[in-house]
Amino acid sequence: MSSVRDANLDRARSALADAVDGGTDVMRLAEDLFGLSDVVKTDPALRRSLTDPGRSAAERQGLARSAFGKHVGPATVSLVERVVSLHWSDPMALYDALEVLGITATLEDARAEGRLEDVEKELFSVSELLVRDRELREALSDLGGGTPHERADLAERIFGPHLSRWAMRLLRRGVGRTSHGRLLSTLRRFCERAASMRGLVFVTVEAASPLSEVQEERLRRLAAERLGHEVSLNATVDPSLIGGFRLRTGTTSIDSTVSTRVSQLKRALTH
Repeated sequence: MSSVRDANLDRARSALADAVDGGTDVMRLAEDLFGLSDVVKTDPALRRSLTDPGRSAAERQGLARSAFGKHVGPATVSLVERVVSLHWSDPMALYDALEVLGITATLEDARAEGRLEDVEKELFSVSELLVRDRELREALSDLGGGTPHERADLAERIFGPHLSRWAMRLLRRGVGRTSHGRLLSTLRRFCERAASMRGLVFVTVEAASPLSEVQEERLRRLAAERLGHEVSLNATVDPSLIGGFRLRTGTTSIDSTVSTRVSQLKRALTH
């Protein structure tokens, strides 16, 4: 089932690429997609109708045109028609697809301005600050008080002067739509997507002290060899590790920290 969904997402991204290549206002397109994803998420009847396998693709496209045509730009309508023509076995997958397309469109606009790597680094820096500041992290997540819009405004007041417009837009989106306190994982997904669009795998490395350029390059080569792919390496410092490093990408982790080895030794001695 997930393979079908992934294939549909690839087709949806291909449709987005066609829209972007057509001289569209890409940030306007992104805003439209975010808005439509919210509508689809909160309107179960509309969501089911737009994914109803009992309707023909043409009928679903006509419904999308009727529902959204007066509220979004022509490029958005054309893109959504292509998206709803696909077979979505889970109606909520349509919401996910529109959300992913909004994120991708924002990153595409950054890429067109030569700022895609900057956006990735900015979002990573925000996530690292939030790792260290639990109170702020919770205030910006759905575990905190306030509406999603209020939390997004708080994020803009704090980070707005320091971020590009693309990173800030994604941060607002992540803060406003994070569920169950998973803000850090949401920001990581944004970073992973930005890296992927540059043909790289997003990798984080934690070390007990700042890495030298030589050490970073060595770890970059190690990660690339292990993954069989060039990587975007993002380093952070965690003194509690004592020594060594911890690499992470997706579900893969390489842990050679002293703190982990000490913990393993303690466990071995108690058994």
